Amino acid sequence: MIRKIIPTSNEELDNRLGGGFPYPNIILFEGDHGSGKSALAQQFFYGALRSGMTGLAIITEGKSREYLKSMSEIQLDATPYYLRGSLTIISLYLKRFQWRQDLGRKVLPIIANYIEQKSRRYGIFLIDSLTQLFTFAPPETILNFMSRLRLLASKGKGFLLTMHPNIVKEELGAEIRGMCDGYIKVSNTVIGGNIYKILSIIKMKGIPAGAESSITFDVDPAMGIKIIPIKAAKA
Repeated sequence: MIRKIIPTSNEELDNRLGGGFPYPNIILFEGDHGSGKSALAQQFFYGALRSGMTGLAIITEGKSREYLKSMSEIQLDATPYYLRGSLTIISLYLKRFQWRQDLGRKVLPIIANYIEQKSRRYGIFLIDSLTQLFTFAPPETILNFMSRLRLLASKGKGFLLTMHPNIVKEELGAEIRGMCDGYIKVSNTVIGGNIYKILSIIKMKGIPAGAESSITFDVDPAMGIKIIPIKAAKA
């Protein structure tokens, strides 16, 4: 498969990544709450939109307007793409709605069907996040879902997925990560008394030569994703 590099539209981040991220790929961002995984996935997604791609975002927390606002708060103004139809946001969030195992078994196939039906229209898909979807779904349903995404990726579609760690048993988690082309682990760290975030690229098919595998960053409302130089951070 021939992959191209899509800029994230964050110059500092692109410089560290060797130009951007490989496409088409299934890229999984895994990290705890507040680690910055959603912000990174949004940055990659925004870069794809700015590169002229059409995108579909499936979110499990908040409504479409709230998601657009959360992106704008880190300097990612996706509203113009939303208004002209090159970005669609589907919210699975319902107030007072509680996920259950029987629903988890049904929802994932419905989402996969929808993505397949819309695959001609969209080039890149964001699912933020898989946590609720996978927590209450049986292993066979999860693996079938990932296999269907895998098939679409082989046909030239890109996927950005976010997930909290340890929501499934380790053996299943390893299978999920193994079905992804890229696996980025995101975590918080303390350097010089300040809390920063670390992007660790565990694997990434098609990554440019010279790309850094570990990048320290912060999420600044005034600047968006801000790369922290290693020398400055250690000081």
